[in-house]
Amino acid sequence: MTPVARALIPCGGKGTRMAGLSGGHAKELLQIAGVPLVLRVMEECAKSGIDEVMIASAPGKSDLESAVRAAAGTAGMPGHVEVRVQQEPRGLADAIRYGRDFAGASPLAVALPDNLFVGDAPAISQLIDCHHSTGKSVVAIAEITAANKDRYGPTAVFPGRLQGDEFVIERIPGKGSRSKTFDLGGAASAFTGVGRYVFRPDVFAAIDQVESTLPSGMELDDIPVMQLLLQRSLLTGCLLRGDFLDVGIPAGYLEAQERFQGK
Repeated sequence: MTPVARALIPCGGKGTRMAGLSGGHAKELLQIAGVPLVLRVMEECAKSGIDEVMIASAPGKSDLESAVRAAAGTAGMPGHVEVRVQQEPRGLADAIRYGRDFAGASPLAVALPDNLFVGDAPAISQLIDCHHSTGKSVVAIAEITAANKDRYGPTAVFPGRLQGDEFVIERIPGKGSRSKTFDLGGAASAFTGVGRYVFRPDVFAAIDQVESTLPSGMELDDIPVMQLLLQRSLLTGCLLRGDFLDVGIPAGYLEAQERFQGK
C-alpha cells in the first residue's frame, strides 16, 4: 500500500464564521493557546508521518504564506510546505483539486483548518490506518451527542454502522437547509463527517465528473464527490478516537483554548 506522505490544508475560503475572532488577519492564523491554528494542523500532519504539505490559500493572505513557510522544517513541523493560491473560493472540492499534481499517483490527506482533534493518536494517522486496512478513501466520522451538540456547526447525519473503528457509510445526505448547530433529529447521538480525509488518486477524476454536471460558476462542493465515491464503493468512514473541536464557532474555539493549554 502506498504511504500517505502528502497533505493539503484548504485555506482559501471566505471564513465568515471566524471573521470576528481573527482581528483582520487570515483566519487560519487565529491563535489557539498561543499557536496559530494552521500550525496546529501542520503539527498534526507531521505527527501522522506527513512531511510534505500544500496550503491552498486565497489572494491577499501574505501573512498566512509567511507563517507557514517560516514554520517548514522547524521542530515538530513538516519539512516541506508549498503554497498555491485559489483565485476564487469555489468550494472544497475545487480546493482539493489544487492538490492533483502535488499528490501525483499517491493518496492525499486533506485537513480543514477550523477543525482540531484531541486524542491519543492524531486524527490523520487514524484515517491513514483505515485507508491502509480498507484500500478506500476515508472521511473522518465523529459521534455527536445531545449533551455536546451545541459545540458544533451544522452538518448532516451520516447513516451507517460501525465495524470496529471503520464506519460503513450507508448514505451521505446533501447539504440542504441547516440549523445553526448540529441537529440530532431527536436521537441521543448521531454520526457526521468532519474535516479530515484521505483520498485515493481517483478522487480527482470524480471531482472532474461532478463539475461536468454543474452549471457554470456553481460551487464545487465535496459532498457530491463523496456521494459519487460512495456509490462506487470507494469511500468509507473512520470513527475518530478522541474529541473533535469545531473552532469555527465560539463554543468550540473556547474549548480548544482550554484543551490545548500547555500543548
